[in-house]
Amino acid sequence: MDERQKKLLDDAILYQRGAAIIDGVQDSFRLDGYTNLLNKYGTSQDSSTAYEYRGELITDDLELIRLYEGNGLFAKIIDRPSEEAVKHGLDIDYGNIDAADYVEIRLDELDFEDKFATAEKWARLYGGSVIVMLVDDGRGLEEPLDWKEVRSIQELRVFERAIVQPDYTSLYHFHFMDSMESGKPFGEPEYYQVFSIYGYFTVHRTRCLIFRNGRLPEQTTDAIYRYWGIPEYVKIKRALRECITAHEDGVKLMERSVQAIYKMKNLANMLSTDDGENKVLQRLQVIDMARGILNSIAIDNDGEDYDFKNTQTTGVKDIIDSTCNMLSAVTNIPQTILFGRSPSGMNATGKSDLENYYNMIENIQKQNMKLNVRTVIDLILRQARYEGKISEIPKYKVKFAALWSTSDTEQAEVAQKRAQTDQVKAQTLSAYIDAGVIDPSEVRRGLAKNGAIEIQDIISEKDLNESNESTGGLNLPDDALNLNQQSDPVKQTGITQKDSSENENEAVAPDCQAAAVIIFRDGKILCASRTDRQGVCGPGGHRKPGETPSDTALRETMEEFNIVPLNLIPVGVLPASQGKYLNTMLYFADRFTGTPEAAITVTKA
Repeated sequence: MDERQKKLLDDAILYQRGAAIIDGVQDSFRLDGYTNLLNKYGTSQDSSTAYEYRGELITDDLELIRLYEGNGLFAKIIDRPSEEAVKHGLDIDYGNIDAADYVEIRLDELDFEDKFATAEKWARLYGGSVIVMLVDDGRGLEEPLDWKEVRSIQELRVFERAIVQPDYTSLYHFHFMDSMESGKPFGEPEYYQVFSIYGYFTVHRTRCLIFRNGRLPEQTTDAIYRYWGIPEYVKIKRALRECITAHEDGVKLMERSVQAIYKMKNLANMLSTDDGENKVLQRLQVIDMARGILNSIAIDNDGEDYDFKNTQTTGVKDIIDSTCNMLSAVTNIPQTILFGRSPSGMNATGKSDLENYYNMIENIQKQNMKLNVRTVIDLILRQARYEGKISEIPKYKVKFAALWSTSDTEQAEVAQKRAQTDQVKAQTLSAYIDAGVIDPSEVRRGLAKNGAIEIQDIISEKDLNESNESTGGLNLPDDALNLNQQSDPVKQTGITQKDSSENENEAVAPDCQAAAVIIFRDGKILCASRTDRQGVCGPGGHRKPGETPSDTALRETMEEFNIVPLNLIPVGVLPASQGKYLNTMLYFADRFTGTPEAAITVTKA
């Protein structure tokens, strides 16, 4: 190849490399020019930039059952949440003791807790399960359940998804009008075929309780998962494998952490002879036998040495803990339950982990069990009515018993806080009684009715209106107002007094356009200096459009003295005088809320 041909070849190579760089297919090209071919950094094989998720292969049913039978950790992941969801039972108020007793007895006879726990186990293991209800309604299994003719529910039988086949001909045939007429839910088959070792049969969907392990989109990788749900193992496969592998390798590492080293003189030369290998093996056997019998080693002082090398295991525990954390995260089961270990960290109690776990259990109860429990209880109640145990079916709400059982210490703390709260409420009620807001008889009625009392339950808006408009709600002594025959301030001021038992509307003259209040407490009358330098006065002023005299009295008192009178009692009408004042409705009050504080006082009526 001459110089000209070589130059043309180099130009072609450079041109191809440049084209590859422009097209983005050059492996060794980076924008910053840095490439490390040893660790593939900057190439298409760079693990930090070339990540691509690859899903696990679909797990067959035989592998699932082998895992459940042989892997204790996996079996615990399947069983524990299922049993937790029903072990505390139900907490339903039927409002009828006979109905409650009958339902409880029938649920025990149907082995309700075990059946529902088993159905949830198979749903978590296989992705779904079915409970077939054997109901006596005069029809066969393949016919729709006739709720009007239900006489009894005899048995609940659980079948896992692996032996249940939905009728796909009805599952994938959907029309809105057909669904409205038949009442069949969207995406639900009309029938199920059960291929049990005890026999084959077809059952109508209305006689089945369906349990699913979650929901998947239509474009799922497996058509079986689309209807039923995904097996729990598919979601935790990698985390479970890494956790188990980390524990197994940790044990192996401990076995290899101490390595014996035997140094033999002229070992290489000895192995080069015909009989050298046998002599080396014989020597090793003698050393091993001597160590096994006498727990000591006999070596030649000249040229032989026997030593142990320890391998550091720092970090192994952290790796095992991280795999346990990952498995706990994907299963939503805290390590205190999954591995039986105590919460780690300073001041760790594990309450947040348990709270998340119980939230997951409640989600299982709501999604898989709540509607199915209602179906079973409805059938039991119809059986009770058919047998004459109850006259009518009561209304009720399905409620599971609390998952969290408080300890004696926690119950004592709750009781103490509740007692402190009741004490504060009692002090508040006492203050309101002293202020005349409520009456002691109202408190007694509330305690007798509910065992507890709230202020908002005693006083309503209607009570406030009646209190403001009433004229006979309080009997005051004569000396409180100093309204006796010798000294009557009402008569001295020229007030036209009316009987306090009369209606306020009768006591107000048609031209009464103002209201005022005499606040009397501790032998003193509340008043303040007027801004127009014309003496002192109490709260009062002219009526605004739409106001009653009592409304005016309340408003003026709040605006001018920053208090709220609690028991306004109409005294009478103060006639106008000197031509610049209005006829004023006068009230009396000896109780109020707030701290009196005089505001800027406007010209009085």
